[in-house]
Amino acid sequence: MAHVQKFTRGNLNGLSIHLDRKTDNHSNKEIDPEKTYLNYDLCQKEGDTLSRLNDRLKEVYCMKREDVKVGCSWIVTLPSTLKEKNEQDQREFFEKTYAFLTERYGGEKNVLSAQVHNDETTPHLHFAFIPVVWDEKKQREKVSAKEVLNRNDLQKFHGELDTFLKKELPEIYQEGILNGETFDLDSVKDIKKYAKQIQEKKEDLSKELELFSEPKKVFEQVKKTSKKSLFGDKVTLPYSEFEKLKTLSLSGIKLKIEDDKKTVAANKEINDLNKRVQQADQRAEQFEEKATDYENKLDTVSLELTDSNRKKIVYKSLLKDTGRELDVSSLEIKGRLVIDNVENGRLPKSEDKTKKWISVLEQNKEAGTIPLNRLESILDTLKALLEKLLNRELSFSLDSLKSRNTELKANQKPKQSNSVKRGR
Repeated sequence: MAHVQKFTRGNLNGLSIHLDRKTDNHSNKEIDPEKTYLNYDLCQKEGDTLSRLNDRLKEVYCMKREDVKVGCSWIVTLPSTLKEKNEQDQREFFEKTYAFLTERYGGEKNVLSAQVHNDETTPHLHFAFIPVVWDEKKQREKVSAKEVLNRNDLQKFHGELDTFLKKELPEIYQEGILNGETFDLDSVKDIKKYAKQIQEKKEDLSKELELFSEPKKVFEQVKKTSKKSLFGDKVTLPYSEFEKLKTLSLSGIKLKIEDDKKTVAANKEINDLNKRVQQADQRAEQFEEKATDYENKLDTVSLELTDSNRKKIVYKSLLKDTGRELDVSSLEIKGRLVIDNVENGRLPKSEDKTKKWISVLEQNKEAGTIPLNRLESILDTLKALLEKLLNRELSFSLDSLKSRNTELKANQKPKQSNSVKRGR
């Protein structure tokens, strides 16, 4: 249900574009732009992800290296049991999760973004934060993802989040997050498998070593049946007992030789297994880094509108005060997005897109969904832009035609010269 990523300053540029929806050219085809207005940011600080990062970096120490992980992000997906719940219950789940994460990683001052994305297949929370710890030696705050997201923190994370949510949301959150939906790595399976093999080898060695206790018992029995000579320097015993002792001695020597070989081989195998465990652990870390890089590449896109969710809340409140119906049609949403783009200087760059925007506004004009004073002004701007684009294409075509005529004339001159020569 949750997994974590680490980001360099360069990676965070792409992450900010994805989190704040600053593009209309999504590489992730699961994103539905018509539902983007349903997204919201639980972090109510000023600015976007990057501006919050820059503000916090002014207050803490951070090494001047490109590979320093200045940001981390937990992605927490809505449990399948809550998908059928109403919007308020789902929001409460994300708000409680945000409270847990904020407390765990140093308070809201370290939060960069807490975007809840409802415009993808499954609602999920991107909790991005800057990993800050207290440097006892230099008595200052510093950025250190390695110290914040250490092995202990990662091992306890899911269990502690699960316990917290069950306590805070007993009515809607019952099955928990540890229900088979947590992420799994093949390397983790390898580690468990190798650890089991090591234990089995140790048990086999223990059983083989028990064999050497048997000759000692036999020798004690022979000693009881033996008789010392008068001088006390010799021991006499029945021949049958002597043969038994001799056989045990020879078998003991053979066992000792075989055991030495097995011990060397077993120790070598255990060392090899330990190395494989370490390699598997390293592969797990490398897998996490590669997964992070891959997702960053997918999320690196261009520009889109961004609206703070606080404004959305205010707008809804204003609509309610004026008695207007809060349900907004899909056509009006598209029209208002077009108007916002044009008013903020984000104009279309192609003839087809310009025509599409004009068509959306014309439909809104006919439906009477948006005041005419705004519509007419934006329509005039777009029509002027379309005329400019058409003229530019016409000019390009005329220039191409002139160039072609010039080329044809140049190719015809040598032919005329050759015909003159043949006539002479």
